[in-house]
Amino acid sequence: MTLRHALLSSVLVLGMVSPALASPAQDLFDQATFLIGFYYNGPAKVPPFRELRRQYQPQLDQLCAPEPDRCGFDKARQVIARIMQDIADPFTVLITRDQLVDDQRYGAGLGPAAPRVGVWVRETPRGLVVSEAFPGEPAFEAGLRRGDLITQVGGQPATLARLNTAETAGVGFSLSHSRRGNVRTVNLTPRVAEATMRPRLEVNNNIAYLRIYHLYSSDNYSTAERIHDAARRAEQAGARGMVIDLRDALTGYDSEALLGAAAFTGKGGFIYHRRFQGQDETHTVENGKLFVQPDGGDKEEQSAVERPYLARLPVVVLVNRNTFNSAEMLAYFLQVAGRAKVVGEPTAGALGMSGGAEGPLINGEFIAVSSLRMRNLDGSPFPFKLTPDVLLEDDLEALVAGRDVLLERALEMLR
Repeated sequence: MTLRHALLSSVLVLGMVSPALASPAQDLFDQATFLIGFYYNGPAKVPPFRELRRQYQPQLDQLCAPEPDRCGFDKARQVIARIMQDIADPFTVLITRDQLVDDQRYGAGLGPAAPRVGVWVRETPRGLVVSEAFPGEPAFEAGLRRGDLITQVGGQPATLARLNTAETAGVGFSLSHSRRGNVRTVNLTPRVAEATMRPRLEVNNNIAYLRIYHLYSSDNYSTAERIHDAARRAEQAGARGMVIDLRDALTGYDSEALLGAAAFTGKGGFIYHRRFQGQDETHTVENGKLFVQPDGGDKEEQSAVERPYLARLPVVVLVNRNTFNSAEMLAYFLQVAGRAKVVGEPTAGALGMSGGAEGPLINGEFIAVSSLRMRNLDGSPFPFKLTPDVLLEDDLEALVAGRDVLLERALEMLR
């Protein structure tokens, strides 16, 4: 995903809203439907913005009927949410300013801005299954590990909403968790995460394990650079195979996915196809350098890995239904190059698209729109989700019982 935090010009804003400026809700609705209807180029069939407005205006009118002149942003948000639900494109979503701040922090190699206890969890009827406990964070320090089942938060049955509320409060709370029948209760105090979401490398029994959480970067930090460094260190340590774990991985920058894959492929590329602009744009990587070339234009270097490396060891990539967007792309680049086998579940379904965070909207939020379709260098379209070579469920019940079935299968393949 390529994030663009561009303030819309006054001329463009005036072009998006209706002349009546009837209410805050109407203004927000007009702005959002313009951005979706004008820029959208994803898998759904979305009409131009004027038709999109006509289609959904009656829903806004109904919600605003009690106070048409004073109808607030919340009413428009309900209609915008319905539009996105109907589009059913996981990339096209509303984004808060706090989420964009988190994206910027990820790009600096940091964790989220708000206090957290440092776990990723998956909600089940039995409680919250820990899919990741970040070293150095409160939960890890208190003994929580991947596969633990969180049963209570603050003395109440564990739900994702309760955990989020407890973390947001920023004060200490109790958390009960079980590990294969052994129950423990710990007290956790959320704090702001620092460098806990950078790629993590382990080498055991001559097999390297590389956990990647996102594909963000900045002027001072590059996920791709760390992937190249991990590949180098793995081979220097004598690893004869590598597992790259992208389960639950967030998005990031498409360029970082391509540059990161080059640590194993050496070269590759993709084409951005735009809906309303006349030029497509080709992105290629060679010798650790990323080049961009618009149709009919010159090929120019955009970015580079300072210390590129080309690893020869065999690779297996783990994915699940939550592997998203740029993380899907990293797995896809390795798969189509014949450089890795992919094990797990079909991914989130945001592989073949990209775009920007448009806004800010007049309520302070932003809107991510699938404005770019992605093609291979031969012109064929990307799929919208990645299909693993080996289909295998990311079994949470097995994980709670102490078995990581996807990792087990990957190790079997490498051995």
